[in-house]
Amino acid sequence: MSIFLINLKLYSETLGENGKNLAEAARRVANRSGVNIVVAPNHADLRLLSGIIPLIAQSIDPVEPGAHTGRMTAESAKSAGAIGALINHSEKKLDLEDISRCITRARKNNLTTICCADSSETAATIAKLNPDYILIESPELIGTSASISKTKPDIISRTVKMVKSVNPNVGIICGAGVATGEDAAIAKKLGAIGVAAASAIAKSKNPESVIEGIANGLKSV
Repeated sequence: MSIFLINLKLYSETLGENGKNLAEAARRVANRSGVNIVVAPNHADLRLLSGIIPLIAQSIDPVEPGAHTGRMTAESAKSAGAIGALINHSEKKLDLEDISRCITRARKNNLTTICCADSSETAATIAKLNPDYILIESPELIGTSASISKTKPDIISRTVKMVKSVNPNVGIICGAGVATGEDAAIAKKLGAIGVAAASAIAKSKNPESVIEGIANGLKSV
């Protein structure tokens, strides 16, 4: 089944009630399209959005519950309503040892793991740690109108090949500049099982239309 991750980041357009409205729009599209849509709100809004649509924590830290001011444990994320967690996003990078610890902490709490990578080589290395998904993104394309599917399709196909050679059980998602159904369809044809999007949705005057377009693109392949 295709997966569509919507990262709300910390845009003012996605905070609080705005984020709730986006989550409800995503749920409507998921119901109409049958595409598996998950939303990653900021940590403070996890409980607010819980129950609307499946939620992914934007990050977790490689620590157990304890004296860790300002951190997010896997237990905290799950308690707040998350079913999974992003790990090693380009805006919150970790070293390999901490990525491994986060995966272990998530697994102990039955959280789905989506580990981010900025190159095919890094993706293959992380795949050895057995995450559920790897999200391949070109950092320089994040937040732009240039999609990875159209400008760097070789990164997607190469990542799929390299990751599958190491761990065939890991699903590949791609992100960075994804904004249209065509972007999503190209990604699927290149071997990805889904896509991630953020600014194209958060900054849109009609986010539900953008969500629907991307979902329909995933469904078309």
